[in-house]
Amino acid sequence: MRRFIAHLTQLVAGIFFLRICFRLGFRVRVRRAGPRPEGAVLYAANHRSFVDPPLAACWSAEPVAFFARASLWKIPPIRLLLDIFNGIPVDRENPGMSSMKGAIERLKAGIPVLIFPEGTRTRTGRLGSLRDGPALFARRAGVPLVPVYLHRSEGCWPRGWPLPMFSGPRIEVRYGRPIVPPADLEPRARDAWVMARLEAWMHRQEADLNRRRPSARSGRG
Repeated sequence: MRRFIAHLTQLVAGIFFLRICFRLGFRVRVRRAGPRPEGAVLYAANHRSFVDPPLAACWSAEPVAFFARASLWKIPPIRLLLDIFNGIPVDRENPGMSSMKGAIERLKAGIPVLIFPEGTRTRTGRLGSLRDGPALFARRAGVPLVPVYLHRSEGCWPRGWPLPMFSGPRIEVRYGRPIVPPADLEPRARDAWVMARLEAWMHRQEADLNRRRPSARSGRG
């Protein structure tokens, strides 16, 4: 029990600290298309920077688990952050099975999970091709998928920089409404239905944000 309380205290303090850093240091603006979901959901976000996992996860109503290379647990400061957020280690020898097992286990235990369908950080700033893993994970765990779009997060931690920067452009995090497929579709058809709507939502956010001036007021996605 003491260990659990200590971990919970560490988790709450870590999330609170990150929110302050993002709000003040990176001028993060958060927008939601609907009420903040509670319980086990699968968050699917675009990927621009190393800072994306905590940036997308710390605004959730509950602590969110996300994937990371198993080798990162060897670095003490990063290991602490990964443990705080229930990090899911991905085995480079068998990434597909290790990530699927870890995600579904946590979702079925009631822990929200964050996934990046592009699989890697964008090099162009534009949304890349999406893999169909998120729909599969959500279906097998029996949870809704919530889309997330991160805008200008590469300004926090550009490629090639050893540490985050606090002088980049204003960042915006957008959360969409949960995507739940019709129950009468076949499993693969349900996955295709979910991914088509996830990709369409991502492209709408990208087009909307890219045509706005940095000083323009952002609306809800």
